[in-house]
Amino acid sequence: MIALLASLIFVAAGEVAPQPPAIPDAEVVRHLKSNELVEWNSAVRITAAGETRVKQGVSIMATAQNADGTPKAVAPGSLSDTPEQVIARATKIIAEGKAQIQQALPSLTRLRLAAATRAAELVKPADFTADFSMQSWDAAVTQAAVRLQKQAHGAGFVQTHFIGGFALLGDGKLSRPAVLTQDVRAAWTKIDERSLAAAPAGGYAFVPGVGTKPPSLAKTLTPPASVKQTGVLWAEFYALSNESTIGLLFLRLADAHSMQIIGSEVALTDLGAKGPPAAALNCALILRDDRSFVSRLTQSGEWVLGFERSSNPFGSALLTHLCTTQTKAIVAASPYVVIVAGGGPAGSEGIRARWNVVQGETDGSYLAFGVSSQAEGTPSVNVGQLTLKLALPAAKK
Repeated sequence: MIALLASLIFVAAGEVAPQPPAIPDAEVVRHLKSNELVEWNSAVRITAAGETRVKQGVSIMATAQNADGTPKAVAPGSLSDTPEQVIARATKIIAEGKAQIQQALPSLTRLRLAAATRAAELVKPADFTADFSMQSWDAAVTQAAVRLQKQAHGAGFVQTHFIGGFALLGDGKLSRPAVLTQDVRAAWTKIDERSLAAAPAGGYAFVPGVGTKPPSLAKTLTPPASVKQTGVLWAEFYALSNESTIGLLFLRLADAHSMQIIGSEVALTDLGAKGPPAAALNCALILRDDRSFVSRLTQSGEWVLGFERSSNPFGSALLTHLCTTQTKAIVAASPYVVIVAGGGPAGSEGIRARWNVVQGETDGSYLAFGVSSQAEGTPSVNVGQLTLKLALPAAKK
């Protein structure tokens, strides 16, 4: 109906509606509704019968014609039909076959167009976006903790383990600022101290699962028996430049049994700074999915994704946030847990594909990353571009 309406609009405007790219008949059936599929199968059978009838007529006509198309001579004393009679009968059979083909053609043409239109809709570009403004450090930490604690309660977690955090500052080296873990822990316990699990005596360290036994957060901790029992919380901070501590704070929540990230909060802030922010800035995060890869991927079942070792850490963090908050693509938590708490190895259990995020050129006002994905045993697929833009807020008129 939408495709028909669009065509009528173009006709009314005196223009020819552009046709979607044709798709093979083997693909057509994947995009038809149940009632359309019945019509399609009927039209295909009628067409096949017509084609058989045409071939039959052509074969019969060949027995009565010379190579130049003239009737063959009648053998003396022959009691069979004359060549003219054979040609007439073959012509009738061919006409009947062509009529069957023409009978089915309108249905096939219409259904091919409908399927091609739907297929084109599935691969049209899609944007996933997130916008956030500069916040003070205390407000950023508190708001992220409040939202994730609410999500933890909604998920059914009795307790949540806060395993720590890490930061990538201007020097590009991994660090563990005390202010990051101290302030996140203080914000969480201020809201609901009982929901925060006590840390094991020897500290946290990821222990891979073995067989049917799920992974654990420490050798001395018994892993949860099922999902929706225990949460895992950690913090990440990525500086936006070499000269300052302004950057993006991420707070992540995962299920300790499945080791899948279920919650992500992000804030633009100044690491550990007290008082109001020194600058008013806005961030815009955009993933341009050129062919709706993410949507098509998640429609084909549950996909847990990891990241290639070569994937840019900051770009990976941005993509993890968008996947968790705006799509049904699931990101594996165990690699992050190993980075934060140590232990391991993280392994690849349950991971069906991996993202690869590669940083491109920048002029200082934005960061651009090329995004691709690769499933086991298949070629890499270019997904699109991930962009983070930083700007001053628009002046009020």
